[in-house]
Amino acid sequence: MAATGSVLKISRSIHNTSIPYYNDTLSAPVEIEEPQVEICEDDPEALIRASNSSSCLHIEHDVILSPTYQVPVLYFTLRRDSHPGPLGIDEVYQYLVPDQYRRELQEVGVMGGISFGYHPQSGTPAFFVHPCNTADAMKQIAGQQRVTPEAYLIIWLGMVGNRLSLPLPHELFATEGMQNPQGLG
Repeated sequence: MAATGSVLKISRSIHNTSIPYYNDTLSAPVEIEEPQVEICEDDPEALIRASNSSSCLHIEHDVILSPTYQVPVLYFTLRRDSHPGPLGIDEVYQYLVPDQYRRELQEVGVMGGISFGYHPQSGTPAFFVHPCNTADAMKQIAGQQRVTPEAYLIIWLGMVGNRLSLPLPHELFATEGMQNPQGLG
């Protein structure tokens, strides 16, 4: 199977993010109040402009079938309104990876379970969740059950997406009397 395009594309924005400071003695971020400079907006010659300390993060996700591993791969970019290019791996872990998954993702491979490369369709730099362990993880979850492609994608996205603050909507599992995703059984 060759990748013919994105299986799924998800774009989302996170509003009101501020850059937290990590204190060496604390594992949680500590918000730092920067001194505010009072600026007269009517002064056309003012050199200092008010900065927006909280800006919006934009995340673009693409799910693409890996021709090598024959499993879906989640590619993503993270951008900030006030930043000219994509943000780095430190910001990915800071804003997207929940605390309970950080160690697990950072310990897998050289750079972690999150790798950096080129998007297979656009050729632009992007992060991706490395697919080398996906098939084994999916076999452990599904066992010997037959799984439809739709159910496989839902299970996989639930497994991978949660590690990047991309949870599945609960409506997928809210069908009356249904406890498993459709197609699993």
